[in-house]
Amino acid sequence: LGVTFAGDFISLYLFWELMAISSALLVWQSREPGAGRAGFRYLLVHIVGGLVLLAGIVLYGSEHNNSFAFGNMAAFEHTAAWWLILIAFLINAAVPPLGAWLPDAYPEASVTGAVFMTAFTTKSAIYVLIRGFAVPGGTEIIIWLGAGMAIYGVVYAVLENDARRLLAYHIISQVGYMVCAVGIGTKLAINGATSHAFAHILYKALLFMGAGAVIQMTGRRKLSEMGGLYKTMPITLTLYMIGAFAISAVPLVSGVGSKSMIVSAAGEQHLTWIFLTLTLASAGTFLHTGLKLPYYMFFGKDTGLQGKEPPTNMLVAMGLAATACVVIGLFPNLLYQHLPYDTDYIPYTVHHVTSTLGMLAFTALGFFLLLKHLDPEPKISLDTDWFYRQSTSPPLNTLMSPRAASFRTTGPGPRPDAALRPAPEALF
Repeated sequence: LGVTFAGDFISLYLFWELMAISSALLVWQSREPGAGRAGFRYLLVHIVGGLVLLAGIVLYGSEHNNSFAFGNMAAFEHTAAWWLILIAFLINAAVPPLGAWLPDAYPEASVTGAVFMTAFTTKSAIYVLIRGFAVPGGTEIIIWLGAGMAIYGVVYAVLENDARRLLAYHIISQVGYMVCAVGIGTKLAINGATSHAFAHILYKALLFMGAGAVIQMTGRRKLSEMGGLYKTMPITLTLYMIGAFAISAVPLVSGVGSKSMIVSAAGEQHLTWIFLTLTLASAGTFLHTGLKLPYYMFFGKDTGLQGKEPPTNMLVAMGLAATACVVIGLFPNLLYQHLPYDTDYIPYTVHHVTSTLGMLAFTALGFFLLLKHLDPEPKISLDTDWFYRQSTSPPLNTLMSPRAASFRTTGPGPRPDAALRPAPEALF
């Protein structure tokens, strides 16, 4: 909220850093073996991003007669201040190669903490990008960065076995649509970025709640260890699939009215390759979030897990998010009337609905034809965080050792120092 209402860069910077610290606490709250190290890596990246932002703010003030008012920076385009502030915002938006912190940290947070984290950091970055860098003529580099994100997240999701890491990579993909829309800069594109950010908060929270419910009730988080849960968790499956259909832009749920707006904006500007890239990424989203994850989590080979439905409060929370996804999907004007610009966009044209359903149907056909090649493997995919995982392991061990008590659990359970040992994935 502080970032959202900041009228000057100084206030923005203070709340920006507070958001990073709060998020790290949500990672550490889980007290899982890898959470301590992931939280420190998260802080490492965001402190660097904060310093870049601060450097940009100082230069901005010197170039702006010591005024730090936060507004559109079109007049400063391609200056040092413009580049530094843009890079800092892109780090929080998880733009590759600066976004490996997201799939590293989010899966290690507590089941509840991960839900909150999906809503704030990247969406705050989209908000400030719109305020500072959305210009009518567009910014080409931001367009291509966003399109690259959309594909990058989908490709890495192909490799993932961890349920929440898979969903985390699809955050990168979906935020890529929003970044791309900011770069396009038209009224339709900015409306698309705004509406998609709002819709994303709802359906991604629902997806993380669905995966979190399974983790909470089974103690498993890897797809290769799941299967057969549709028998004992049918309500969780149903609610999860509403979120999966929403992120995949299936008609009648929320994503169709927001994601399609961004794709249409690219088409209107005759950005052919961007249009095709975003369309391909949409098919990949359905392939992994809508098909692969629920198939191996709830169906697939029955591994004998004795899961059951989560407590009522968790089902109610998922039900509220699912209801919001359906209501916005059925009545998109409820969202459209709050967008920055007036719009007469209609998502439910015959052409759009038939083309979307055709793409989704062929994606599903390809999934089941290639099913044996998509089996998840018990391994972690390497990302650009490999570089600072390797280079900072000894300092982090030294830094974390005196803080062992912060990560200890009470009562019976693993040894207190278990959280401080390098998790297997930390070696890679």
